[in-house]
Amino acid sequence: MIELPDVERMIESIAGYTTGKTISAIRIDDPSVVSVKPWIVQDHLEHHAVASVERQGRHVVLRFRSDYSLVFDMGDDGLLRLESQTAPPTERTRIRFQFAAGRELRFSSSGSQGAVEAVAGNEFDENGALESLGVDPLSEDLTVERFEKLASDNARSTVKGFLLNQKAIAGIGNDYADEICFQAGVRPDLRVGSLRPGQIQRLHRYLKRVLRRATLHWSAAHSDPGWLINSRLNGSGCPRCRHELTFLRVTGLKTIICPRCQRAA
Repeated sequence: MIELPDVERMIESIAGYTTGKTISAIRIDDPSVVSVKPWIVQDHLEHHAVASVERQGRHVVLRFRSDYSLVFDMGDDGLLRLESQTAPPTERTRIRFQFAAGRELRFSSSGSQGAVEAVAGNEFDENGALESLGVDPLSEDLTVERFEKLASDNARSTVKGFLLNQKAIAGIGNDYADEICFQAGVRPDLRVGSLRPGQIQRLHRYLKRVLRRATLHWSAAHSDPGWLINSRLNGSGCPRCRHELTFLRVTGLKTIICPRCQRAA
């Protein structure tokens, strides 16, 4: 599942090249995923420059100087990558943005995963594709007071369900939800309303800490022996106490906990 740190790394790899450059041609390989009308492509995207590449939750936003934007819903495995125009598209390729220098930006995904939508500038923040997204977890807007209010509004949800609720907090996926709960010492299958104030505050603190580190220092975080995300990949025990990890289904997703470090009470 694509999560906030993955999107940040993706943007970092493409923004330097694409920002400020003009798109010479757009090739839509899968209209079922790319719901962009031909007249928008011709009048507002082709032969217009890219103003910026941004992240909104787990979405990527390609803003054009024409005052139109393309919003990429990354799905579970979406990928934006720069390639040579001479490389043939694959069965995963959904749309290609060609530059005069012979390179192109490609969006790919598997099956029906992902989606691309065009949004006019005056609709972007008001009633566009991102209107239902919650607060960005790395923004200053997610204060502990706002997090406590969101937790109260989602009291009947499981902790993991709350963290995954994109209408409350945008950008967290399965693996990082488990990591946040592990680092905070909270079971992801508990009801939010059953948590003590101190546990809510710990969740807020470690949510910020985990996502910030994974975003700024991805390689270091993903080699840290103290992170659960690495133990879930190699099948080892708890990175703290070495106790055998337990596998649960929470919100229908595979969830990993340490029953010793993440007690119910």
